[in-house]
Amino acid sequence: MYRNIFIDLDNTLWDFSTNSKNVLSVLFYKYGLDKYFEDFSEYFKIYSGHNNFLWEEYALNKISKEYLNTERFSYPLRCRNIEDLSILEGMQNEYLPLLSEQKVLMPGCIETLEYLKGKGYKLYLVSNGFVEIQHKKLSGADLYKYFDKLFFSEEIKAHKPSKEFFDTVIKSTNSRKKESIVIGDNFFADIEGAKNSKIDQIWFCPSGNEIPKTSFSPTYVIKDLRELKDIL
Repeated sequence: MYRNIFIDLDNTLWDFSTNSKNVLSVLFYKYGLDKYFEDFSEYFKIYSGHNNFLWEEYALNKISKEYLNTERFSYPLRCRNIEDLSILEGMQNEYLPLLSEQKVLMPGCIETLEYLKGKGYKLYLVSNGFVEIQHKKLSGADLYKYFDKLFFSEEIKAHKPSKEFFDTVIKSTNSRKKESIVIGDNFFADIEGAKNSKIDQIWFCPSGNEIPKTSFSPTYVIKDLRELKDIL
């Protein structure tokens, strides 16, 4: 029987993809990047592909927070030989503050959190995101009240999927692994990380993508957060 639920934030509860895309679109036109790219879609494809790679590197502790936040904006500009540093500095400085103000949540987020809280589960947030920005997201979307404790990789000094991260949150909450389960959208960081620490997992995969080849099968797979009512 599960008692403790460890839940990811970005693209699990808070719709990072939509919120980020909205902010990037604003900055794209503000800084006149439509002069260099065919359209925003072309820019976003280049940006998002490299950004995803950078976050994987960050999770493995191969790059710093500062490098990630600069490189994700400088890469698309390099692809078009844009040397205007004011564009890079402007986008880099404005992106995170604007992002933290966005409030779009994943479908069924509040309904599901209310259900889980009502059932008496202990809910814990587990995130690799930058601490100061995650706090603003949680505050803006009024999500603080659902969690018993928040865990950020920056503060733990270890990122998901490391065993150190998951073992730390289990110990810090006096939880038992067999009574705990991790919910997240990132197969590598959330699901493999939990599996390697011998914690059950629920892979939240709205897109319906197949499980990565050579990987194990998660304990559960859902496409909608409201499906948790059938599991928990």
